[in-house]
Amino acid sequence: MFRLILVLALLWAVPAGAVTIPQSLNECNALCAQYFPGGVPVTPPVTPPSGNKTFPHPITFERETTQGNGSAGILFRTLQAGLVTYVSVNGEVARQGTPYKGAPVFLLTKSGDQYDRPLSFVIKMSDGVTYTAKSGTTSTPAEPGTPTGTYTHKAEYDSYGQRNGERWAWRINKKGPDFGPGPIKFVFSSGKEYTVKNTSKNCRGDNPDACGIPSSKNKDGFVFKPGIGPNGEGDNDTGTSHGGVYLHAPYNDNSQKVTVYW
Repeated sequence: MFRLILVLALLWAVPAGAVTIPQSLNECNALCAQYFPGGVPVTPPVTPPSGNKTFPHPITFERETTQGNGSAGILFRTLQAGLVTYVSVNGEVARQGTPYKGAPVFLLTKSGDQYDRPLSFVIKMSDGVTYTAKSGTTSTPAEPGTPTGTYTHKAEYDSYGQRNGERWAWRINKKGPDFGPGPIKFVFSSGKEYTVKNTSKNCRGDNPDACGIPSSKNKDGFVFKPGIGPNGEGDNDTGTSHGGVYLHAPYNDNSQKVTVYW
């Protein structure tokens, strides 16, 4: 009984109104101003160091991530979480995300296709050293089969079988413009490469300007359809039954995988 009375006495001793609950946005801002009289601190962009010290590790720039609700993400897949303390892209300071398989992740505020190319990175490490990097350049050897250029991310897709003249075919659940306006590059597992310069058009064959070529002139067999619409078999019908990119490998190519770079 004595303990219960003591607890009640302590509760009764708490002064009424000790916790202020804001009733409006203005009251909320006024309350925060008491604790942050100079405003909420914002991390300023880091000034690139003199001498342009190039970042020596691979950077993966993803167009969108689940962590960022569709916004772009930066992954340092060869480093451990905690080694990278700061990242900015084109002057925008990224926030830290949840590590992916133990590697550092940073998140931006917009989807990756909304950032001007080339991408300019400023990266600060836990040892205090600051580096810079630009997309389209690398200070380390590229992975085998990686095309040169300003491609910042890639995805691999498996064929769903042979169609239309025993050519391996792909149904990709993204429309052509989802990879950006172009160019994008397709690298088949055989090593053959095709560049699509306009992701909103049908593109056929190995001609460098293959977008818009009629099917009657496609002797190579490569086909890219963006899946926009309308559906049909005409040369200008860009739609597909699944609503995404439809892809054909060239004739006599046994590739069952393709990697897309964009």
